[in-house]
Amino acid sequence: MSRDGPIDPAEALNSLFAIVREEEASNPSFARRLVQAMGATVIFRGDDAVLSVDPVLVAASGPDEFRRTFLSFTPKELKAIIKEYGLATAQDMKGKNKAPLLVDLMWQGATSKRRDLTPGWRK
Repeated sequence: MSRDGPIDPAEALNSLFAIVREEEASNPSFARRLVQAMGATVIFRGDDAVLSVDPVLVAASGPDEFRRTFLSFTPKELKAIIKEYGLATAQDMKGKNKAPLLVDLMWQGATSKRRDLTPGWRK
């Protein structure tokens, strides 16, 4: 955004944050990195959560928070997340059509990936 003349700090910050919000809304990867950089516990719920939740990051919050987060999704959404993050094979998912079974499968895959990415992490 190019402007002629000076602007006040509030207007400059509003412009900056508007760009960040637009990018976050259109880029789930960027949104995940922002959430991770905040270092805060973020609760993923609702329709938009499917686009921004990272099961490997949520696994760091422990099994209870992991279950609370992912039991709010439909089995179809859970299968899409499992596939997107490579948490299990199609064979592993075969016959698992209920959310609790899929969440358990996700937990196994997410904690396995977390161990691979973070030496010394054991949950």
